[in-house]
Amino acid sequence: MQQRFNSRNYSIRDFAEWGERGELVLSPKFQRRDVWNAKARSYLMDTIIRGKPIPKVYMRVDINSRTRRATREVVDGQQRLRTVLNFLKDGFKISRAHNDDYGDSYFSGLPEDVQADILKYEFVVDLLQDMPDSEIYDVFARINTYTATLKPQELRNARWFGDFKSCVYALANDLLSFIEKNQIFTSKQVLRMAEAEFISDLLLAMHEGIRAGSKPVIDKAYADYDDRFSNRKRHEKRFKETIDLIGRIVGDDLPTMKFRATRLFYPLFCAIYHMQFRLPKLKAPRRTIKTSNLAKLKTTLEQIDNLINEAVDAEKRHENPDLNAEERKFYEAYDEHWVHAANRTVLTQYLCKEFIKVLR
Repeated sequence: MQQRFNSRNYSIRDFAEWGERGELVLSPKFQRRDVWNAKARSYLMDTIIRGKPIPKVYMRVDINSRTRRATREVVDGQQRLRTVLNFLKDGFKISRAHNDDYGDSYFSGLPEDVQADILKYEFVVDLLQDMPDSEIYDVFARINTYTATLKPQELRNARWFGDFKSCVYALANDLLSFIEKNQIFTSKQVLRMAEAEFISDLLLAMHEGIRAGSKPVIDKAYADYDDRFSNRKRHEKRFKETIDLIGRIVGDDLPTMKFRATRLFYPLFCAIYHMQFRLPKLKAPRRTIKTSNLAKLKTTLEQIDNLINEAVDAEKRHENPDLNAEERKFYEAYDEHWVHAANRTVLTQYLCKEFIKVLR
């Protein structure tokens, strides 16, 4: 068996120099994606500035024995390289939605050390040796064979690059330790961006009010708020304050509670947010939570947690749970179709009413 490729690292400076010498071919015949929009280009440059990894490039090299010149034909990664080379020529600016420090800056407007870091940034390149076009297409088919089907949030991540997405992933990065500590999502779920989808859902509740947790609703949010997510900084600040307050209320006990699961964490977040800032369109009493209230609120959550456990145990014994009318409505909303907007509203309103009892 003869290995038909090898991997190398090449810097952005290398690609720029090859382009200037006419030795770089960004082959249209291998182009598999539409031309990127301004947001996608800005997002890539922000990734590079932050020193984060990006997908590898595939390149075929042909050396002319007469001239001894090499022609480097990029067969996958053209849009990444076109974007980078265009940025080096001041072809576009980085968006403030992606980078507060260097937003609205061309390459020439960046500090010299940042420019140098960009030029030194290295792409991982697989060199395809002596491969005709037919074999290159076969390589791509084999690579895609081992690619898992993308989940909805992974598709959103690949499609959108604007304000709403940037807000979601900034929060996801900040909240990762909270998510892991409290076992809200598993490591595997985080790798498939489940936490980003859930944060999108919570942000939408903060911005528009409680909505159904469905793919079309979240997809629409990414489309509607791609250009501008109004009050983004305020939303980010309040989001983190709400998560912090939940952490202060439950302490280290969240992993052992029903509220760790998203079906209850969603209304818990909405109820706490409503107490502090008012959730749009929610008809529920509210009162600001003070430090002196934290222990009482934890007791309330423990009682609700116990209510659910007892109801579940009763049903396992084929008995009717001993619940009053409000408790039964709450439990039924928890037990069935919790992603429906109406049931999410019932769960949140119940928590708000229970909170008010100890906040008076």
